[in-house]
Parts: sequence; structure tokens; C-alpha cells
Amino acid sequence: MESDIPPSEPINFFIWLSVLLVESASFYILPIFLILLLLLVASALISGSEVAFFSLSPAQLDELRDSEDKSELRVKKLLERPRLLLATILISNNFVNVSIIILFNFLMNELLPYSLEIIALVNAALLTPILVFFGEVSPKVFATQNNLFLAKTTARFFTVLRGLTYPLGWLLVKSGLLMEKRFERFNHEIDLEEIEKAIDLSTSDGTSQEDVEMLKGIVHFGNTTVKQIMVPRIDIVAVKLSYSFKEILDLVRDSGYSRMPVYEENIDKIEGVLYLKDLIEHVDKGEDFAWQTLVREPFFVPEAKKIDDLLREIQENRKHQAIVVDEYGGTKGLVTLEDILEEVLGEIRDEFDEDFEQSYKKINKNSFVFDSKITLLDMCDVLEIEEEEFEEFATEIGTLAGLVLELSGELPKKGAEFTYKNYAFTVLSMEKNRVGRVKLIVRNG
Repeated sequence: MESDIPPSEPINFFIWLSVLLVESASFYILPIFLILLLLLVASALISGSEVAFFSLSPAQLDELRDSEDKSELRVKKLLERPRLLLATILISNNFVNVSIIILFNFLMNELLPYSLEIIALVNAALLTPILVFFGEVSPKVFATQNNLFLAKTTARFFTVLRGLTYPLGWLLVKSGLLMEKRFERFNHEIDLEEIEKAIDLSTSDGTSQEDVEMLKGIVHFGNTTVKQIMVPRIDIVAVKLSYSFKEILDLVRDSGYSRMPVYEENIDKIEGVLYLKDLIEHVDKGEDFAWQTLVREPFFVPEAKKIDDLLREIQENRKHQAIVVDEYGGTKGLVTLEDILEEVLGEIRDEFDEDFEQSYKKINKNSFVFDSKITLLDMCDVLEIEEEEFEEFATEIGTLAGLVLELSGELPKKGAEFTYKNYAFTVLSMEKNRVGRVKLIVRNG
């Protein structure tokens, strides 16, 4: 197709393109041009939506959970399966961008009476900046500032697309999960084991066992969860908002803790944390002193959080104590900065700590009696065995009591016996609905 306007004449490209469209006898060029514009808009929406959906803040997500608005409910439902949503966005974006390239190339072939090399150069010089600026950069900048608005606007669109692309999206998600598990297993087995072997090989005879354990503690630091080191719910010393000032002072004096959670009705409704240093200047006040005004804002963390991430958050927020909650928001336990540091430095004890020996008694070489509150990590230290002996339970269970409950499958009775590998457990006592002391026998072979 040729035009009366010489291509070599220095005329504005868009004016020249308009003249060609008007003069052209082909009726399909204008529709293709309009389709290109629509696809470019679609590319912008899809690219921006990727940022919009996955940049929603925790506060915005909480707002979505409690909302009854239909568009917000769609957003919430899409985010319930984030991997499938991401697969849908990527599939759609690639399909749209490939369609733009094909149609643009076809349009240039019809309009430009040049060789394929020149047409390819024009495509690269003109189409690439358009796609990058209008299809990627601009919509993503807009999405970062209006993420909830854009997510709500495109939620219906992606609900439909998710249904249309579900087979391919499901295949991508499953493939990704399979590769992820293989890489995680490879990294865990190779990296950690090799590093531990390197530590054992590189330490000399003069190196103390404490130094070796500290180095190994650093290696495992990033794989330890809050649940594994927390003080369990039943052992938390907390104060009630309705306590009198005298009751507070007595509890502080008896417990020896410098920080204590404050709850309203029960331990699941923690309202804040009371600091001992805030009470010191008010110890001479009367019993009617409103100590509740001293309560500070609590810091909540999920039980599955890694302790290296928690340490970073503690440093940023300057909070030395965190309340551990489960998926339903109930209180599971409490973790302090001291608990985290002990994972690397070993046990840190002060005048208020109970003797570690009180948590167990050695009967003979292979027999021990443990308090069920002892952690699996401490139990392994007492038995002088590797933590990997109980790694099957390590991520889900933090204490010997939890291990006994897992092995029994129900609340055990006094005298109940359980076996795991070469270890025989016998429940010696029960305290109401709680396991008390447990006898453990290590069997040879």
C-alpha cells in the first residue's frame, strides 16, 4: 500500500499515519488500530493490578475482612489464593502484550513500504517505549498510590479471568510449588548440614563446647520459629485491668518480672503491657492510684514467625516483649528478647530464674525425669543428642508436654506410656488437664 506523501518527507509520524488511514481502501486497519489501543489499556490495568493487589497493607486487609461491600469481598476472595491470582495476572499480561506485538507488526507491514529489517527497527524503537511507559511504569506508579481503589475496580475483571485461565493457572501454581519444595529441601539439607560439618572440622581441641554450640545456634537461627522458644500460655504471668494498685505491687514483687501483659476479661484479650520502671516513681501512691494509665501498647506476633525476623522487628519497634497469637487471634504464649538471644548465646539466667536443674532429674545414664514444660531443645541438650532426633515435631511443638500430647493423640492419664524411636515416655503425674512430670528412658540400639 502506497501513499502520495513521500515517506522521506520530514512530516509528523502521527499526521502521516492519519492520512494513510483515511486514504486507505482497507477497512480493517482502523479497527486494528482501535484494538491496539484497547489492548494497551488492558495491559496497563493488568500491570497496575499486580502491584495493587500485593501491596495492600495489613490495615487495609483487616478492613477487607470486616467489609460487606461486594467489590471488597471480591478482592478478599481473590487474595485467599494469592498464587493463583498472580498466575492469572501473569498469564493475562503476557497474552495481551504478545497480542499487541503481533497486531502492531501486522499494522506496520501494511502501512510502511519498507523492508522487514526497517519495520523491525521501527517496532523496536516505537513499540518498546510505549509498552514500557504506558503498559508498565505509569500504571504501577499509579497503583502504589491507589492500591485499594485499583484492586476494587479490577476485582470483577480478574474474577472472570481467573475462571477462564484456571487450568493453565493451576498448572503453573502446582509447578511452582513443586520447584519451591525441591529447592527448599536442597538448600536445607545441603547448606545447614555442610555448615555444621565445617564448624566441627574447623574447631580445634582448645575450642570450648559452648563456642561450638553458639556457632551452630547461629546457623539454625533463621529456621527457628517463635513457637519453639516462647513461654507457653499457661505459664504467662499477667495482670488484670481490674486489679488494685496494691495487688499490682504485690504481684510485681512476687514474680520478679520487669514487664507483664495486661488483660481485660481473660488472657486472650490482652490490652497492653505494664513496665516495672513505669511503676517505680508511683510506689508511694495510694491504693486508688490509676495504674491503668501506665499501660503501654502491646506487640503481637504470629506463632509461625521466624525469630530472626522477630529480632529485626524488636530492634525497629524497641519492644522487648511480644505476645504470640494463633490464627484465630488467641494468646498462645509470650516471647522476649532474652528468649531470642538464648538461642545463640545459651541460657541466660538471673536471680529470678529457677534453676535449670529443677526442670529435670537424672536417675541413671539412660533414665531421666523431666518437667513437661521443658522445651524440646533443652531436653535434647540434657540427653546430649542432636535436635534432629525430634525434628518431625520441632516446627509444630515446643515443649515435652506437646510431644506427649502428640504421641498420645488425646489427653493422657497418669501412667500412660508412649514410644518414639529409641525413647520411652511414661506420664508420672497430671495437673488437672495438664501433663506434669514425664519419665524418659533412652533404649540402647
